[in-house]
Amino acid sequence: MKQQNVTFKHLVAYASGELTGRDASMVEVYLAVLPEAARQARHLQEVIQTLRTDDRVTPTAEAVRRALGLLHVPDAEPGPDWLAPVRVLARLVFDSRSTIALAGYRGSADGYQLAFETDDARVDLQILPRAGEDLDAWRIRGQVTLHDDARLGAVSLMQEPRGTVVASIEPDCLGRFKIDSTSGVYDLRIELDEGTRSIVAPRLQVGPE
Repeated sequence: MKQQNVTFKHLVAYASGELTGRDASMVEVYLAVLPEAARQARHLQEVIQTLRTDDRVTPTAEAVRRALGLLHVPDAEPGPDWLAPVRVLARLVFDSRSTIALAGYRGSADGYQLAFETDDARVDLQILPRAGEDLDAWRIRGQVTLHDDARLGAVSLMQEPRGTVVASIEPDCLGRFKIDSTSGVYDLRIELDEGTRSIVAPRLQVGPE
């Protein structure tokens, strides 16, 4: 089960004790970081336990039908928003192409540097043309510096409008990575803590504007 595929049905199965191994662990990650999901899981566990143990009154067929209806969520419906990974947009704090930055910037005439920040991390990027290759061949060299004890995961370059992943790579132990791309506007996604949350550097311009 991938983290993005955790649904209300999985939460019900977890509360029922039907999930084991990696599936149970995946749900537990959500419960650890999302208080609303944890409260919902505890409520489901209490309801299910009561249904299993309180047999003093035999339920009517209508009561059973209504109870099953409350626990049923059609597969086509998306899960509640609190089951989705937490996504934080990073803010651009430095662009070497700006007028102010150019006064003190000494770098490649064709390349440029960008920096993004959130409360959790800083993302430094250098965007350069790939020497000796096609004119529309670019390389993104970057480094992610975390401000807390988060676990750094994959770095992915995504293209709008559907968020298609163009390239994805695991950074090294220092948070460094390289991604090759053609020119365009992308979102750069950095996964943290096994994908339960992510940082996104939005509207990243690769190549000439």
